[in-house]
Amino acid sequence: MGLLSILIWLPVIGGFVVMMTGRGGTAELQGFRVDRWLSLVIAILTFILSLSLYTDFDSSTAAMQFVERTPWIDIFNVEYFLGIDGFSMPLIILTTFLTPLVVFAGWEVIKKRPAQYFGAFLVLEGLMIGVFAALDGLLFYVFWEAMLLPMFLIIGVWGGERRVYATLKFFLYTFLGSVFMLIALIYLYL
Repeated sequence: MGLLSILIWLPVIGGFVVMMTGRGGTAELQGFRVDRWLSLVIAILTFILSLSLYTDFDSSTAAMQFVERTPWIDIFNVEYFLGIDGFSMPLIILTTFLTPLVVFAGWEVIKKRPAQYFGAFLVLEGLMIGVFAALDGLLFYVFWEAMLLPMFLIIGVWGGERRVYATLKFFLYTFLGSVFMLIALIYLYL
């Protein structure tokens, strides 16, 4: 498994583990907040691992780097195809840098279902990294659509006082944009 896959799937799997800590209780063991600390550890570990993208990046070439390529759906010639260039590398590092800050920002503020909140942000982080690293059109589309789900939940559950209105607008705008993107991908394939 390559570095980009680790950066994608570590926070996604970690996010689901964090969500499971909140099932059936407050996710506290004698005052120790498991969901918060586990989220912070996963977010910081992902950030530390992402720094390798910067240190090992060869800025003398325009070629894609850290490439991972595995057949996925053979009949449509779709691959699990990841890589980064000079544009996506800083975006991935920025994403991994901001996630621990989001965990810190919600540390005391989030009272309602904190395990699901922190887990949703970790899943969102992994899927955003997938969006920035995807080199296959369908893989990009899958990461993009999957990324909208945790965003939808975060806005709808932990948003401000007009969160239902904001969630509805978010759904309509992203749904329409996604339909046009899917039509464009099908057109390009044909």
